[in-house]
Amino acid sequence: MIIIGLSSWQGYEYYQRNVNYQETKLFFDTEVYVEAHGWGAKKAVSEALSIMEELDSKLNKFSPDSEVYAINIHAGEQPVAVSELTFNVIEQSLKIADLSNGAFDPTISPLVKLWGFGEDGIQKSVPPQEQIAQTIQLVDYKKVILNKEQRTVFLVEKGMSLDLGAIAKGYAVSKGLDAFKDRNIPSGMVSAGGNIYAIGKKDGGTPWHIGIRDPLNKGQIIGYVELDNLTIDTSGNYERFFTVDGIQYSHILDPRTGYPSKEVSGCTVVTENPIMADALATAAFVLGPEKGLQLIEKNNAWGLIIDTDGKMVLSAKMKEMFKPETPE
Repeated sequence: MIIIGLSSWQGYEYYQRNVNYQETKLFFDTEVYVEAHGWGAKKAVSEALSIMEELDSKLNKFSPDSEVYAINIHAGEQPVAVSELTFNVIEQSLKIADLSNGAFDPTISPLVKLWGFGEDGIQKSVPPQEQIAQTIQLVDYKKVILNKEQRTVFLVEKGMSLDLGAIAKGYAVSKGLDAFKDRNIPSGMVSAGGNIYAIGKKDGGTPWHIGIRDPLNKGQIIGYVELDNLTIDTSGNYERFFTVDGIQYSHILDPRTGYPSKEVSGCTVVTENPIMADALATAAFVLGPEKGLQLIEKNNAWGLIIDTDGKMVLSAKMKEMFKPETPE
């Protein structure tokens, strides 16, 4: 290929940059990685990162400029008009809350703050039972009122607040993928934290191998899966926790009890939808191995759950996909 006005080496670099491109950013308090192969790769990656950055700015509950922050400070006072992006992700979160019978709940923020998990949290002790019982009264996804015509969100009780951390990354990945589809990118990856979507085959035609971390052995993996136009998401108790009197308290809280979930150490979900993968991984973690797998399978997804003793349980589809060894 000859690029007019450029030397042959510059032309080669230009060509490579536009058919193979990758970039890493920091959004959603985690690393976001986007990789594309195909003509227009650099533009697709740039557009994907741009929409993900916009979502981060709208959904960050700690930022005074975000729409979620505005919803939270006006809880119990008035509805807040939001963008289509923010409205859609909240609408999705409420649907999944309903599917999981409240095991996933976007109004869990008051509990997260009480336990000291999050940007403004410094507590490293177990809150008094009375405080937990009082705070859990503010956690109820059914008290989020959406007005589709006016595109407003209203939290009906003062003190309620949204935390979309368990769905925002999956939603961002799904919107990033739209940029790839618009430019007909045949191969690539969009990743935000533990949520990874692999498009087609890797450059060179080999499958995408995604390792699944062992939650009980830091730095080790228990196996891997091959992805082709699928997403994978993992929730684990090894990410954020504190220990008191030999007991580990994870950041994944059960909205129904007010306490950290304690049956599961890791939950992995594979499906076609990044939003569902993100939320289902959290909901199934909270529900425990048996009910968690039932929820995963009910939503046409693949699931692998590891309990706190290290025992693995896999859904029927995941048994076919999971490879319990490291790829060469």
